[in-house]
Amino acid sequence: MTNTAPLSTRLVDHLIAERESLENLMTQEGSRALHEEFLLAESGELPDRQQRLTRMRAVGARAWLRHLAAALQAEWADAPAGMQGQLELWVARGGDRLEALEIEEEAALEREGISGDVDADQRRVTLGAYVRLFAEGVGEIGSPGGRTGPEFGRDINLIMRREAGERRSVEKASFEAWTGSPMEGALENARMTAAPVEPSVIRMLEAAGVWSYVRTLCIALGETIDGQSPA
Repeated sequence: MTNTAPLSTRLVDHLIAERESLENLMTQEGSRALHEEFLLAESGELPDRQQRLTRMRAVGARAWLRHLAAALQAEWADAPAGMQGQLELWVARGGDRLEALEIEEEAALEREGISGDVDADQRRVTLGAYVRLFAEGVGEIGSPGGRTGPEFGRDINLIMRREAGERRSVEKASFEAWTGSPMEGALENARMTAAPVEPSVIRMLEAAGVWSYVRTLCIALGETIDGQSPA
């Protein structure tokens, strides 16, 4: 029986059902990042806390977008054959474009107002740039509705901006469901005591952040590709 649910719903369902695949992708991306860090160490460049956090954030983003590429290949009826692999390469080889998108995201953040939380602001910049890179790849490879990569990327970005409030709600709800603690409380405690945030809390913040972007991207893909209501 044909699944008539909106594409956004089917994408989210696929991501959840194939959780084991995501864990394998996380392991692969983590190994890649560890190798990169080893090479840096050999050259005498030991990463500081912020560099390690940035690398961890990129691991999560790349793994989740590879997972989403598989879901899009499986659930979008008009997906070109081989699109999943092409999308993975698009993101893996898109370093220069990613840097340009991060600059644009930083400018948008400054226009809209920084939060004062350095990690949260950088998370928004990095994940926003990765989402846009992925969207441009979908447009370039799949050409939904005849749109080019840049055109499709702009359409997705407009929806991501529109849904920013809902994305933040998903991020907060996910963090609190996974930790059993209020998100504001964990951050306020660190600010009041000037103590470093616990590593386990940082991992949950990063996980909730990337999931909120991927979840919102599913809404944007569903709306731009088949015009159906969000998941």
